Amino acid sequence: MVGRVYIPVSCFSYAKGALYEYPTLQVKLFNLLGEELELELCIDTGFEGSILLEREAYEFFAVGELPREAWRRYRTLAGYIPMRTARAFAELSGRRMEVFVETPLYGGGKRLAGRELLNAIVLVLDGPRREACVAHAEESA
Repeated sequence: MVGRVYIPVSCFSYAKGALYEYPTLQVKLFNLLGEELELELCIDTGFEGSILLEREAYEFFAVGELPREAWRRYRTLAGYIPMRTARAFAELSGRRMEVFVETPLYGGGKRLAGRELLNAIVLVLDGPRREACVAHAEESA
């Protein structure tokens, strides 16, 4: 039998929710000036982008903001929402990668790690232990 073994590199405790805990990641983010900001992000597979932030936190990354015509737009039940979009770098479990940080042009936003970021890492959700672990996979024979 062939399979995979997931070796945790770093694990993060779930955060308290109204009814149930939810998985989070601790991510170091860097703006284009190299300044660092460490944030806890809620894991959200419903958000298609990399990282969504509230407006105040986004301003830290505005130095890398893309021209307005390059801003992303997401379709929601209320219609399309334009997002201010900035280049940044994320460091997660010792791995550094370029990401896009976004905030809604209108409204407050929230702190989310979306599918674009999640698809770049190996993530193990351990519900019974209430941990989200960034891992690496090894093939087993």
